Amino acid sequence: MKSTGLVFEDIRKKLLEKDILLSDLAEGLNVTRAHVYSIAKRNNKSKPVADAICSALKMTTEEVFGDTYQDHQARGRQDRAARKQQVINAIRNNQPIPESSFT
Repeated sequence: MKSTGLVFEDIRKKLLEKDILLSDLAEGLNVTRAHVYSIAKRNNKSKPVADAICSALKMTTEEVFGDTYQDHQARGRQDRAARKQQVINAIRNNQPIPESSFT
């Protein structure tokens, strides 16, 4: 059975009951408010943001986000120097940007 967790309005309401705003979490995480909102609305994924929301609510990831992060593996930081140069070269040479090898 799939667990759906809380909807955005429930997350916001429960945080407000604790006098916590999503913007407070954004500032604490040094990310934009829009980013935190998009995670709370499940438009994007971010384990650190999801963890902060869950911590603030004193609930588990499953209780808040259902199975959204069950098999989630963070992309992680990677050396993008080669890809960045590939994009820059294509733009400067007025060529199509090649597909990324990242999957």
